[in-house]
Amino acid sequence: MGRFDDLAVLVTGASSGIGAATLRAFVAEGARVAAAGRSTERLADVRASSVDPDRVTALSVDLGEPDAGRALVADAIAQLGGLDVVVNNAGVAIDAPVLDTSDEVWRSTLAVNLDAAFEVAQAAARHMVECGGGAIVNVASTDALVPEAPLLAYNVSKAGLIALTRTFALELGHRGVRVNAVAPGQTLTPMTEGELADPAFRRAYLAAIPALRAATSEEIAAPILFLASSDASYVNGTTLVVDGGQLAGTWYYPWDRPEPEDGS
Repeated sequence: MGRFDDLAVLVTGASSGIGAATLRAFVAEGARVAAAGRSTERLADVRASSVDPDRVTALSVDLGEPDAGRALVADAIAQLGGLDVVVNNAGVAIDAPVLDTSDEVWRSTLAVNLDAAFEVAQAAARHMVECGGGAIVNVASTDALVPEAPLLAYNVSKAGLIALTRTFALELGHRGVRVNAVAPGQTLTPMTEGELADPAFRRAYLAAIPALRAATSEEIAAPILFLASSDASYVNGTTLVVDGGQLAGTWYYPWDRPEPEDGS
């Protein structure tokens, strides 16, 4: 028996990284999953890699388009016959210093990371309220709490997602809908593999993490499933930081700080 036996789940950004790991984890625990992403080919690969592909419905969508989030929820409900859990995971990150952030970068980042998340969460919550309850988990970032440069639009979008999470939780808790967020730190995904491939960057970045390594996507999926499950029935409006201790603090004397092993 799984925690999500025959429950209907929507995961956005499911074609790779955290989203793909989350999809596979839900399927392994008995859920029927609508996997949303832009790449039909990648979605097909992720579907095939799950323990039961028949429990996965691939939905191709570009969440950067207006109203795409609402249309996606309607499609997921039609395909699955309902919706019990939503994971808002889709996101983009574009390096741009504050003085050089263009309107296009700003708007395109917020369109996917915040606007679409709002559309998906609102449409799903309306359905969940009518059906007696549900759970929404938004994937934010430690950058929402301690910004990194040069990522203005990304930082702001993820901070907004945490505010959205708290507000939804405040208004919907008494109506049976729990809304929480996870804030991952550095995670091994296709989005980060390029920068982490640079040995100097990798060593310097990982040295600031007490765990001395980046997370795997599966290590982020696990707390997502916890927040979505009945194990977290009294958890609402929280942001669970999953960062290997990175935000805990910094070493006063840098020369005493542990360093990652070569090749880490």
